Amino acid sequence: MPTATQTTNGAPTFDTAFGQFKDLNEQFLTAARKAGNMYVDSYEKAVDRAIELELKAADATRVDWVKHLVDQQVDVTRELTDSYTSTARSLLK
Repeated sequence: MPTATQTTNGAPTFDTAFGQFKDLNEQFLTAARKAGNMYVDSYEKAVDRAIELELKAADATRVDWVKHLVDQQVDVTRELTDSYTSTARSLLK
């Protein structure tokens, strides 16, 4: 006598196969979200390191307008990075 999860020839029913596919799809989406969040975190850290380097280089110069220019560029970079990462994180939820 066949069970509820198999047809008379021993093959899984459509509902069983669909359930397995749905579970696998959920696992894939979870892994993709995790990888996406890891990428966004890495990107954010890389930008922060680049900003630190720029600020150190600007502090090493004795030209005020260069320091001011770098400070302004850093502000724009931070704003763009914050916008990008917050949007990416909201899409990964």
